[in-house]
Amino acid sequence: MSARKTYLIAIALFTLLFMALILLGSWLLSIESRQYAVACFLFAFGAVFGQVGSLALYAREAARDKARLAAQGARRV
Repeated sequence: MSARKTYLIAIALFTLLFMALILLGSWLLSIESRQYAVACFLFAFGAVFGQVGSLALYAREAARDKARLAAQGARRV
């Protein structure tokens, strides 16, 4: 599996984790369990950092691949 594909999968997993934690936090808040709801919301905030980090790594890998292809094209000319 390529690094780009790994980063895309990580973005998808962090997105699903974020949605699940927000849903769980909302449900916990509705049943008056404030401490666990706040914890879920904080972990969801952490999942957003995971998303952004994975997106940054994906963008970096895509730029590296583009630069690598440009360098190979310049050598062939």
